[in-house]
Amino acid sequence: MSEIRVSVIIPTYDRTGFLINTIKSLKKQDFSGYEVIIVDNACLDETKIYLEKEIEDIDTEKYSIKYIQEPNIGLHNARHRGAKESNGDILLYIDDDVIADGNLLNEIINPYSNSEVGCVGGRILPKWEVEPPDWIKQFPKWYLSILDDEEGPKEVQWIYGCNFSIRKDLLFELGGFNPDAFGDKKMWWYRGDGEIGLLKKVHNAGKKVIYNPKAVVWHFIPKERLTVKYFKERAFKSGIEASYSKFRYSEKMSKVKLLVRSFAFGVLFFVDLFKSFAFRDLKAKVNSSYFKARCLYELKIVTDNVLRDFVKRENYWYEE
Repeated sequence: MSEIRVSVIIPTYDRTGFLINTIKSLKKQDFSGYEVIIVDNACLDETKIYLEKEIEDIDTEKYSIKYIQEPNIGLHNARHRGAKESNGDILLYIDDDVIADGNLLNEIINPYSNSEVGCVGGRILPKWEVEPPDWIKQFPKWYLSILDDEEGPKEVQWIYGCNFSIRKDLLFELGGFNPDAFGDKKMWWYRGDGEIGLLKKVHNAGKKVIYNPKAVVWHFIPKERLTVKYFKERAFKSGIEASYSKFRYSEKMSKVKLLVRSFAFGVLFFVDLFKSFAFRDLKAKVNSSYFKARCLYELKIVTDNVLRDFVKRENYWYEE
């Protein structure tokens, strides 16, 4: 296993303060011969200044750190650029606001001793900025990207993108990631199913996806995410992703059917909106954002040919 090379890829957008701590935790890995690739996805803050000053050209016997820029916004573009620049056999993608356990890399690569394993993910524990309110217990943990199952290692359907690894050759063979997050809110309509879409392709290729709870990161959760506003935004994005998936994987979806679906989701939106006001139903208030996104997205698919073509693209590699 020691001969396996690992590339840790960190797409980043305007979070220098968090990124500093992520990098510090990676320097402390109980592992040798890995590289860290930070992909600046059109940052507007001081990321470039910090990285060029502090870590550019760091290359030790234990690890190397590389800073690259990807001007085409979109998490998938940053992920793909990191993959193109990497030297590893295994690509580990983590977020720019996590703290890695010192044994993360060892635990991530362990399951790859089985040639049938295509992806390995790990445990994602919350690092709260403030004490979370009780009302968040009404919602699934994925709203905050928490994955705290203690059982495993085991074969699973899904792992989360902020602690997600894949064989490099498999990533290229399967056509890479589908669109995910965009730093620019104007681009939200171009979100897709991200790593979930990739995992579907991994399963279809007959490869196993493994969850290892010993591969741990702590995900920083600022107080701004512990608000109803944030949960509504997360639900809205989830609605976009769901409609994207429905249209992308359907062999035929006529404009008439899309209009009918849009109307149906519009009805569900107004039902939940009414419940949120009449009964002060917080869950309905958040869910209304999900149905609103589905209503608007499926209508948009009817009227926006550019979006229709984008959703049906074979893959999302950016050609330089």
